[in-house]
Amino acid sequence: MTRVLALLGLLSIAGCNSSEFPDAKGTPCQAPFANLSRSGANAEDQQILREASEDFCAVVAGMEPLHAKFDDAAPLPSDGGTLFYVGRKYKLTVLNSLSSFGSFEGTARGPILTFDESFAGGNTNEISNIRVYPLLRP
Repeated sequence: MTRVLALLGLLSIAGCNSSEFPDAKGTPCQAPFANLSRSGANAEDQQILREASEDFCAVVAGMEPLHAKFDDAAPLPSDGGTLFYVGRKYKLTVLNSLSSFGSFEGTARGPILTFDESFAGGNTNEISNIRVYPLLRP
């Protein structure tokens, strides 16, 4: 009986933390780097930025990254849903975390690109597209 009650308790907690996410497949993505071919960047750098952009847009669309590989060496996050990937000269974090803003409770989801400092030495080496979806309430 105790096991049954414990299982019911866990299921009710999981139900309270569910979010209704809109279907992300096919969600349009504004690529983070515009006009790469006209930028004057060399071919290798353009390819790195193109791969990072494709991974970024794949995550926005609810898919797996196309180029970056799962980072086995990354520590497991405490939120239980965030995933880490490594690409050429960038890391991709796929954020999936419970969040609250005042009385608004939800799940923050989306890609975060972080470029290596050797590649992005300026003031901005991180680009993200995070949206927060409300938790469903009965």
